[in-house]
Amino acid sequence: MIIKRMDSKQREIAELEKLLKDKLTPYQKFLVERELKAMRSGVYGERDSAYYIDFYFGNSRNWAVIHDLRLEHKGQVAQIDHLLINRLFDIYVLESKNYSYKLKISPEGEFHAYYGKEYIGIPSPIEQNKRHIHLLDLFLKSHNILPKRIGISIRPRFKNLILVSPKVIITRPPDKKFDTSCVIKADTLRTKIDREVDKWNPLADFVTISKFCSSSTLMETVRRLAAFHKPLRVDYRAKLGLTEQRDKTKG
Repeated sequence: MIIKRMDSKQREIAELEKLLKDKLTPYQKFLVERELKAMRSGVYGERDSAYYIDFYFGNSRNWAVIHDLRLEHKGQVAQIDHLLINRLFDIYVLESKNYSYKLKISPEGEFHAYYGKEYIGIPSPIEQNKRHIHLLDLFLKSHNILPKRIGISIRPRFKNLILVSPKVIITRPPDKKFDTSCVIKADTLRTKIDREVDKWNPLADFVTISKFCSSSTLMETVRRLAAFHKPLRVDYRAKLGLTEQRDKTKG
């Protein structure tokens, strides 16, 4: 069941489009256009992934879905693209990336995306998502959100998955060099999860069985988490330094 959908980015897009109509220097225009392009690309990637998530899990009573969750905890922020949580409190933290055409991962775990005519180094989405998971874990414990068994909060199992467009060509290193199995094409998400479920042996995992909760408990718990969402209102003039730049042109 879908607990929270993606926040609309139309206000932010409209604000950036309005900035382009101002009297900007060539460099200022470049900054705004780059920000606008990145935002549109990000929205497209998240919507693409959300489609596959909702198609398979959106109507299920065994799964709860949160899209676009921003959490603040002790001065730190996690902007989580998608959360997929089942009745065993397996929490799939899904990071959407809208890479163009080609993605290459080195044996050292470095990521390179193909732009124009060459590969460019980019931050590791795996490490980015690890930070999201770390903060989410702290947040859940701090706010006592998860249900209890015998007075003890259930311990969730976090799953780190990176979703890319089905159109992207991924060049991977050998698994023995660096495991990239968490980087998948968005349309294979259901297959990935089904394979994990097939490997699970309930007779050998009594701890996991004890965590099994009702659909109503799952939905109530996830709604509590979603209620902590804090959308960010960005001042793009300040972020891009447009006021400062414009003042310099007057001087």
